[in-house]
Amino acid sequence: MSGVSAEPAAVQPGATHSDARMLAHEVIEFLIVHALHPSPINYAVAYEYRMGGDAALNARIDTHLAADKRLDDLLMRELYDEHLAIEQFRNLRGLGGSLQELVDGLIGDISEAGEHASGFHSTVENNISLLKRRNDSEAVTAIASDLLAATAKVHTSNATLKARLDSADQEARKLRDELERHRREALSDPLTGLLNRRGMEYHLDELAVSGAREPLSVVVLDIDHFKRINDTYGHAVGDVVIRHVAKVMRTAVCAEDVTVRFGGEEFVILMPRRSLEEAEALAESIRIKVERLRLIRRQDKLALDPFTVSLGVASRHDDEAFDGIFERADKALYAAKNSGRNRVLTELALD
Repeated sequence: MSGVSAEPAAVQPGATHSDARMLAHEVIEFLIVHALHPSPINYAVAYEYRMGGDAALNARIDTHLAADKRLDDLLMRELYDEHLAIEQFRNLRGLGGSLQELVDGLIGDISEAGEHASGFHSTVENNISLLKRRNDSEAVTAIASDLLAATAKVHTSNATLKARLDSADQEARKLRDELERHRREALSDPLTGLLNRRGMEYHLDELAVSGAREPLSVVVLDIDHFKRINDTYGHAVGDVVIRHVAKVMRTAVCAEDVTVRFGGEEFVILMPRRSLEEAEALAESIRIKVERLRLIRRQDKLALDPFTVSLGVASRHDDEAFDGIFERADKALYAAKNSGRNRVLTELALD
């Protein structure tokens, strides 16, 4: 299929219904031409591409097509995660916590009001007793009794309101927990349980807040000859291989490290406050453990051929942004692949 693509036609503000309909037809035609299923994610990426509003997304697609590569669901999902979805989750960040803070504040205010009413109730009751002991005017006693009754009603009303707000507080906590569960699912790769690319972006934002000048090492890992594994054993076995590599990574890192399925058969490990040498040692331990894996296909007891991984490692220079570290780690990964695979190379090999 030719890598040449038509120039995207953006819909200007104030566009007519016919303009919008024309854009929809162009999006569908784009999906048909590239043999893509019209799923919501594929449609959203194609729509954004035809709109031309995200230069980076358009450049990714144009470069991919110019190299005579096919668009597929995996790439479209990666484009969606990288260019369309992350902003939505940034906007959702902290929503559950803010809602809980609001409810906690309301509960505190009502509890305080209830305590004040209870204190007033006790004060009036004590004064009534005092009036009775002194045999003062019955009228004053009646007034005080009325005040006591009114105060009791206020106290009962506050108690009822507090009970209702307690119930609302429980519902708010459920909502917050549900929101947190959806957030975790949205930031995680369903196949491996590692963070996905969107989750990595989220975590990098957190690292930037905690300290941009702190040491950070990055390991980029790729399964060698993964297409051969899929072609030989099928995609189901390919998924099993991906899960086992993810498990090796998860068990090799420490609690502070962050493991990511970056896309397809490529993985990333973020290692805050770890040196290049420490990251290289971890990468080498992962390489050895993967090399020693021996998998057997369950249905026919077929022993799979051993498989390996290649890894690239880089560390932060001064206070540089993540993109620079990742670029060097990625270049080291490809140097490892080009020099024979099943090896670890650091950014020092690029000099």
